[in-house]
Amino acid sequence: MFIKDRPISSKIIVLDALKRRIDVNHPQHGYVSSLLRRAEIGYQGEMKVDRLWKELAVPTNALLIHSFETTNDIGNSHQMDTLFVCPHFIFILEIKNVSGTIWYEEDKHQFLRRKRTGEVESFQSPFDQVQRHAEMIDRVVGRLGLSLPIHKAVVIAESSTIIGSIPEEFQIFHAIGLPAELKKLLLKYSNTALSPVHYELLTAHLQSIHKTGIYAPRFEIPPLRMGAICDCGRGMSFHYGKFVCTCGMKSREPLYQGLHDYRVLFDEWIANREFREFFLIDSQHSASKMLAKLNFYSKGTTKSKSYLIPEDIWRF
Repeated sequence: MFIKDRPISSKIIVLDALKRRIDVNHPQHGYVSSLLRRAEIGYQGEMKVDRLWKELAVPTNALLIHSFETTNDIGNSHQMDTLFVCPHFIFILEIKNVSGTIWYEEDKHQFLRRKRTGEVESFQSPFDQVQRHAEMIDRVVGRLGLSLPIHKAVVIAESSTIIGSIPEEFQIFHAIGLPAELKKLLLKYSNTALSPVHYELLTAHLQSIHKTGIYAPRFEIPPLRMGAICDCGRGMSFHYGKFVCTCGMKSREPLYQGLHDYRVLFDEWIANREFREFFLIDSQHSASKMLAKLNFYSKGTTKSKSYLIPEDIWRF
């Protein structure tokens, strides 16, 4: 089986940078922290389910893409937690890492959870989400002139969650049931639906339209904190080529952290002036020396020179 591992979602990366850059006393800081926590919980659940796939017996030529992202005909995005493709069928998973008791009111398209405290809250229906994805994948397959059974399911990553009233037509199960559910499908579709040539055509096309998107917050972003930020949370001053904090810390780590945040929140390219404005450095010469030492790929010359901040800036 060919596996495309799940990357850390851009939502987590962006929200983490925003949390660091929004003043802790600003009302949006708590909101961003809450969004980040939810995103991290979801990611942890997805990783828990991902580990199960490594133990499953599946066709050797199967394709497994964790966090499959693409856009439809009108430009709207589709983000599928897991997309499994083999010559027999396609299986799409929507993974939820929620606790308490869950149930679904079909007439209202309302997915509900009762926490252990008794509080009830509503979530976007995962059944409608996965149905939307299945319909889009069905169109993709059809446009290639192919036909392949498409199945979909909601998987609950938290083992203590109680699955309440769910209409029979919606498939939902705990993560531990994934091997059994996949085995059922492999037994049901024992014959291949696609020839090797057609299967290769499909998998190549799916991989070609798989494009990782960048999370764009749907809320107003307040003014952000500039400069290097110390581990203690304070802003650092720039003195003689170094960032110094009042707590006594002197380190280059906040420089890399700051460049990471700039890349995530603003642009992957940074010029001398932008570098100085972001890190609160007065001296153009000092900024030039620091940028030169980083040895980033650059384009342009003199005043128009820009530096490409690597995606793996933390390795520096």
